[in-house]
Amino acid sequence: MNFDRVFEIELSSLCNAKCSGCMRTMLDDKGVDYYKGNISYNEIVKWFKPQDLSETKIKLCGVLGDPIVNPELEDILDYLLYQKQVKNIEISTNGGIRTKKFWTNMAELSKFSKGRMEVHWAIDGVTTNDYRENVNLEKVWQNFNTYVQNGGHCIWQYIEFDYNKNEIPLAHQIAKKHNIKLYVRQSWRNNAERAKFKSEASKKIDDRSYEELEEKIFVAKDYSMEDIKCRHKIKNEYFISANRKLWPCCHLHDEYVAKKTNDMNKILNYNGRDFNNLEKRSIDEISNSVWYRELLEKSWNKNHELHLPRCYLACGDGGKRAVIKKEYNEG
Repeated sequence: MNFDRVFEIELSSLCNAKCSGCMRTMLDDKGVDYYKGNISYNEIVKWFKPQDLSETKIKLCGVLGDPIVNPELEDILDYLLYQKQVKNIEISTNGGIRTKKFWTNMAELSKFSKGRMEVHWAIDGVTTNDYRENVNLEKVWQNFNTYVQNGGHCIWQYIEFDYNKNEIPLAHQIAKKHNIKLYVRQSWRNNAERAKFKSEASKKIDDRSYEELEEKIFVAKDYSMEDIKCRHKIKNEYFISANRKLWPCCHLHDEYVAKKTNDMNKILNYNGRDFNNLEKRSIDEISNSVWYRELLEKSWNKNHELHLPRCYLACGDGGKRAVIKKEYNEG
């Protein structure tokens, strides 16, 4: 399916889970401050009312939170699906909260959208879900079954770790029973030496550890920017953070909230602290700014004053470190 644009929206920076690889968990553990809250229905209407979304994809996911936490989610979905006639919405969630009534309503929204709205269930195991700490697996299955049995469209997204890879065939059997697709996801960041849950499969993406490449980039400055596969430039993707900032991608928001380097402050100081603030400027004003149109790509030059090494870490080497997500088929 082709789209004119893709918006990933972080409807909430809040979550019921405490996944060890999540930026929010790492910020909480370090006592780093960040915005905690939700994007409102009125804000979504204000931002997207001028936009034609008939050929647009919207991903409700995020760096920090789970969209299901947002108390106005149903109203937001109704607006995007039936007033704005968005082409496609996917909602990624651990599925561990909300009521039977909520998930019945979600299924109804999906069913009557004729498949334009799809939930991506992030469940990393059948009998164990260790990576998703603080998530009650029994509650997840209750919510999953309610949604599926009421006609909701969905896929099952399963991150492969060493602890859960033996349950992938069983997960596939359950997915087949419900006539849904199982996608196995491999993420290079799970190759990190500090990762609590290891994934040998992630080494197929890049056999260097996260720490090894960080040292190479941020200390030795030994990397090439010649082959950047930027999703923003290739697919016209945008990321809206829960604190109302419009970024070209989730990676730069992640870099901003992590506060590991001063790189993102350089961008804000150069362009103005509110240059990408949706409370002050429209989507079109921000996306047509000089930084978006010209300077972002020019900054891939390592000698540029606004150079962002994170662009190489995320999308360098031909995009080889992108997440791999493949439909699982036995054999």
